Amino acid sequence: MLALTACGGADEAPAEPDPAAGVAEEEAEPADERTVVEIGTELVDEETGDVVTIVSAVGNNPTEYYAASDNPDGEMVYLEVKVVPGEQFGGVVSQRDFLLDDGGEEVNYASTADEELTAAGFTYFEGAPRRDGEATGYIPIYVEQTGDALKGAYVRPEVKVLGEDETIPEFRGEFEIPAA
Repeated sequence: MLALTACGGADEAPAEPDPAAGVAEEEAEPADERTVVEIGTELVDEETGDVVTIVSAVGNNPTEYYAASDNPDGEMVYLEVKVVPGEQFGGVVSQRDFLLDDGGEEVNYASTADEELTAAGFTYFEGAPRRDGEATGYIPIYVEQTGDALKGAYVRPEVKVLGEDETIPEFRGEFEIPAA
């Protein structure tokens, strides 16, 4: 169970956004392979004040991910997210909180694909510690069953506020990756 801690936040300056975040220009996207789909869905968690934007998705990425050896017809998707955390709580918005529908089962972060993602010129999303401010990057997620469009969700689990007798209910925001 994830725990949130209350923090003042008022005396902390927000982190400056990294202008180099995102994908390196031309060399990161070979012409006939990757497909980039703009999404732009903004999800607002009213309980924590977090604003999570699903910016885009990059599909058809080459991969050595273990699930691809069992099902080479699947697809490695790099999901681009931007997180602007609220100021009331501590904790981290994790890459594991982003899910894609894989034939009725939700799958998340393909941790062993981190190096593939960065080697392809993409900025890896390491999570967003609320105290550090805004974070942007890509999360590798492997889906074994692909289709014209993919459904996805950002899910912040129910959390207990440390030092208080308060539990914050789960937040779930859904998005869709349209067909390219």
